[in-house]
Amino acid sequence: MRAASICVLVLATAILPALPGGAVQGSGLDRPAFLEEKAPVLAPFAFVRFCLAAPSECAMKHGAGEVRDDIAADIAAINRSVNHAIVPRRDRPGQDLWTLSPWAGDCEDYAVTKRRKLIEHGLPARAIRLAVGLTPDGRGHAVVIVRTRNGDLVLDNRSDAVKRADEVDLVWMKIESADNPKWWYAL
Repeated sequence: MRAASICVLVLATAILPALPGGAVQGSGLDRPAFLEEKAPVLAPFAFVRFCLAAPSECAMKHGAGEVRDDIAADIAAINRSVNHAIVPRRDRPGQDLWTLSPWAGDCEDYAVTKRRKLIEHGLPARAIRLAVGLTPDGRGHAVVIVRTRNGDLVLDNRSDAVKRADEVDLVWMKIESADNPKWWYAL
């Protein structure tokens, strides 16, 4: 909860315009537990720069496309650990950087760090994806999605609780491919 207002992600938010009063279109609709890829879209520009700086983080993915439900405690521990290891801090305007394991950072830094820790813990890379959505106040926000048999789990720096995709307050915009991190899809 301590990082709830820290993440400001510079993205093309015209895809999902805000309604009067700051609400985001689609925020009150019933949503599925699994995120569904739609048309290909451009990756966030700062993610492209991240891939250039850390090419091993953007290599083709391997392994199963979902994880066992019995490792939920491990996933929650990693989410909590990273949430408490990074001090919330916004990037300077126009200087959006995605950084692994910084001492301070914003939502993208939490997300790429969690993805790395989950893979190091032995989870299959294909089951772990970065996604971007809009918060209720219309701000871009990056999270990690872990696919299980019962739904996509969301690891979010705004909360230590791991929730299914249909239980969070984000309006989904885009997600990285399960096979190739350089490919992204609209949601």
